[in-house]
Amino acid sequence: MTNANLIENKAQVPKEFNKVSAMYDFATYLSQGYQEDLDNSASWLMLKGDERVLDVCCGTGKSTAACLKHITTGSIIGVDNSEGMLKEANKKFASEIEAGKVNFELQDAMHLDFEAESFDAIFMAYGLRNMPDYEKSLELLYKLLKPGGRLCIHDYSLANKGWAKAYWGVLSYGFIVPFCSILSRSTKIYTYLAKSVLTFLTPPEVEAKMKNAGFQNIQVKAHKSWRSPILHAFIGEK
Repeated sequence: MTNANLIENKAQVPKEFNKVSAMYDFATYLSQGYQEDLDNSASWLMLKGDERVLDVCCGTGKSTAACLKHITTGSIIGVDNSEGMLKEANKKFASEIEAGKVNFELQDAMHLDFEAESFDAIFMAYGLRNMPDYEKSLELLYKLLKPGGRLCIHDYSLANKGWAKAYWGVLSYGFIVPFCSILSRSTKIYTYLAKSVLTFLTPPEVEAKMKNAGFQNIQVKAHKSWRSPILHAFIGEK
């Protein structure tokens, strides 16, 4: 499947993540600020510690780790549609799983199998961009939140400025694609990453779709330093 096909048929994206799952953590570890940005976004959920949290598109659990810092008596369910990524997550969080604080499930984020109003908070890192229907995805997340619950979308969303696309092009094709492709021995998913960001929503567009889904008190936060034009967190309440 070509990268153009992946853009059109995002249901195939998890299969490509299976191919890079073993090296994914190492590649992101070498990306300056990757975990710090996730930690910052998770902190904006303003968790008290006793919540039931849903981590959508959890991958190998880096986003789960960010949420777990704020959970004491509560619990986190991480869902992803890549068996390979979840295999890594289950290995990393074996003790937390045994303690009942964390659980991982293989699920399609477009068809999450949970009852309405099941969660106090939802974190979705690098996930909305990979959904085939942004509106339907946000409506489902809204449905799963309890009244007063908070959603945080953490994703590459290019600032609505003419130079932002050129800036991302240099970063992605000059560094991310060649470097991560060498590490993982797979080019396709990282080329898809580069192209999917270019075709994704701008921050005002994400905010508008969250409003249309019913979210209120929406905040848009740019991450710091060189990531500020390309990486944003979107926080909304039900």
